Amino acid sequence: MKEGSREIHIVRAEKGEGRAITEFVKSVKATMGDESDWLFLNNSEDEMRRIDNGTDIAYRAVCADTGDTAGVLIVEIPSRFGGENLGTYIGLSEEELKKVAHMDTAAVAPAYRGLKLQRRLMERAEEELYAEGFRYFMCTVHPENIYSRGNITGLCYRPVWKGEKYGGTLREVMLKERA
Repeated sequence: MKEGSREIHIVRAEKGEGRAITEFVKSVKATMGDESDWLFLNNSEDEMRRIDNGTDIAYRAVCADTGDTAGVLIVEIPSRFGGENLGTYIGLSEEELKKVAHMDTAAVAPAYRGLKLQRRLMERAEEELYAEGFRYFMCTVHPENIYSRGNITGLCYRPVWKGEKYGGTLREVMLKERA
């Protein structure tokens, strides 16, 4: 897809790109100033390992002209590593919890903001994960982050819970179900 004069491709990250993905997220977070608590990255070393071994999945938005990473999305599959499953917020059975994917961490470089890359990354992930049998797509968002929240609700996610998470930061848990 061309965005202005820049063509952006969404690609699934390869195993072994975990460090580059987590370093990208940390570099974006460093640009966010007072809003840095809007972006939460779990333990980056654990996340890097889960991307590298295929437990988690990452997607990259890549500028075709330069090869630069414009944005990333990390998708956690809690049934693969035993972490917190957001499906518990909606009372899913043990069997249904296996069909939950977390659109966990999305980060877009400042030069590429406003191009709806988060939305495009999530669309690509949902498409592939739905084909693999996932039916519940969940994420968290800081309620004041109108940019991410707009992308998320634009994809038909709805809030199912609001409260403190991640060491006391306000979050909404969002859900999209596909039959």
